Amino acid sequence: MDSSRFNTLWQRAGARNNSTAAFAVLVDYYSEPHRRYHTARHVRDCLEIYDSAVPMLGNNDAVEMALWFHDAVYIIGQTDNELSSAALFRSLSEDHLPSVFNDQVVRLIMATRHNQAPTAADEQFATDVDLDGLAKPWDAFINDTQLLRQENSATDDKTFRGNVRGFFERLLARPRIYATAYFEVKSEVIARGNIERLLAELDSLPLGP
Repeated sequence: MDSSRFNTLWQRAGARNNSTAAFAVLVDYYSEPHRRYHTARHVRDCLEIYDSAVPMLGNNDAVEMALWFHDAVYIIGQTDNELSSAALFRSLSEDHLPSVFNDQVVRLIMATRHNQAPTAADEQFATDVDLDGLAKPWDAFINDTQLLRQENSATDDKTFRGNVRGFFERLLARPRIYATAYFEVKSEVIARGNIERLLAELDSLPLGP
């Protein structure tokens, strides 16, 4: 992960300290040995997608900060990882970054639960970035699914596939997967095609342990 970029963002957000301690905590979390998909690579990919969208959607420091932290805590089998990630961010930023900014970042981290279609523009930006990997080429999309399976190796196969099916069926039930016009044009058709193919083949696809 890019410590210089993180520090620049930390300072731009109004920090009263340097970002060394916060960045070290992030590195430790994203380097945990059980991770396969929710790693520093996912953060890097999100930031690259964010950068590509900025010319159309504009810079948003809170969105960028949320992308750094949204998967910082990832405990297998827990349903409140985003809540824990938001709490981690707040513990590191409180007394250092403006409270209004902190509240915004926490709200954006919680939006990446994807349990409902976002309506606020900044939530739409953050969640669309997080979901843009669904529009990768098929082989890369399946590789991500296999990494998620490896990450959840303690979960039995029936439960894992059921969780995957439930999540993607909820996304497909929305009028649009992507909330912003930019990502809808760029990614909607490809993502829907990938998801529909995955669901059709899910019971027979070799996903690993």
